[in-house]
Amino acid sequence: MTADEATNDAEDRETRALLDRVRREIEDEVRARRAAGDFPPSFERKLDELFARFTPTGSADDQFTEALKLADRSAYFDIKAPIGSRRTAKGAARYVLWQAEAWFFNYVVTQLNHFSASVMRVLHLLDERLSELEGQLALAVPPTAGEEVLTPGADVAPFLELLTGRLHGARGRVLHAECGDGTVLRALGAAGIDAYGIDPGTVEADAAAAAGLDVRRDEVLGHLGAVATESLGGLVLSGCIDRMARAERRRLVQAAELALAPGGTIAVVGVAPAAWAAAAGEVAADLAADRPFHAATWAHLLGATGFVAVEVVDGPRAVPVGRVGPDHPDAAVLNAALERLEALAGGPASYAVLATKR
Repeated sequence: MTADEATNDAEDRETRALLDRVRREIEDEVRARRAAGDFPPSFERKLDELFARFTPTGSADDQFTEALKLADRSAYFDIKAPIGSRRTAKGAARYVLWQAEAWFFNYVVTQLNHFSASVMRVLHLLDERLSELEGQLALAVPPTAGEEVLTPGADVAPFLELLTGRLHGARGRVLHAECGDGTVLRALGAAGIDAYGIDPGTVEADAAAAAGLDVRRDEVLGHLGAVATESLGGLVLSGCIDRMARAERRRLVQAAELALAPGGTIAVVGVAPAAWAAAAGEVAADLAADRPFHAATWAHLLGATGFVAVEVVDGPRAVPVGRVGPDHPDAAVLNAALERLEALAGGPASYAVLATKR
């Protein structure tokens, strides 16, 4: 290695060390500010949404374009090899050898440069077509009325006793996604169950974190992919399951099966499709990317993935119908008819599907 190359290498190492040090300082500052409550999850989520909204298509988190630029800089092969100074014996010998073989290497390198230029041209055309397609798809997505309006989640309160009973004695931590205001986490903690929650970043989650609950800003598929295999003792899914696409829900069940320890319990708390449509309204329901699954569909997916002891528990009725008082002479007959009418007029507003990993 020449003196110039050694100097450049030392400068590169110093630059990388400086960048690493600055990056660590920034990450430490962000963690400290987040722990102090300066950066609540909802604030970071709004920043992400604003960045994605005002950043041109193809430049936000576009690793393909950056890799393509790097490949562009490396696609040219140089025929001139470094031989050093010709005043030294070694340099003079290298120069003579290079001159003797230059005709052959020049031919090979020229062919390689033509090939690499053609490949890079094809890749740039592919990048342009993909960027154009992304732009067209972005225009095709209909406007939404807000995620919380489109997907009103199920009320978990009717299932708290059921969840604490089934998750008691879990071998490992219990995860609730999405935890919202932490209702399930409080109930599990009161029952002596080690639980934590994740949430994409809402005001309710901020309040739960400020109250001392273990709430983290994350999305369920990414989090389940990051946790160790068979490390969770239990898993409660609510909220997010009602707005996922069909393919995402299949991936969710598969990721849950990998993350749960043997004997672990999964609980899916969802809103009934009819109740969801009534609560969301016509406009929001029509603009939604997807609709909630029925309880039977979740039971089928869990069973097909290998879960056993699948159980469906209905929540309270969406449209309760009153009953006739006992002083009426036909109270028994009328109440039986009203019960059948209630089942026809409105099913349960929510449900819980529970299953166990083998």
